Amino acid sequence: MNNVSVINLPHEETYLGFDIYIETNPDQYREGFCWSISQNDEEHDCGLDFEVQQALEAAYKAIEKLTS
Repeated sequence: MNNVSVINLPHEETYLGFDIYIETNPDQYREGFCWSISQNDEEHDCGLDFEVQQALEAAYKAIEKLTS
């Protein structure tokens, strides 16, 4: 797994054929980081985590679940 620094946001990468996108949560009251995974312009899953690394790990796990 890759480590993502806050400087690199929004973050985009491809993992097992799925695109991962991570950005800061636009809701200033909830904070955190939004993540989503997509393939062929179709979103398959998304979520919200407090840390960037947690968001990336959640996206990886969601992709692995989809491909298993």
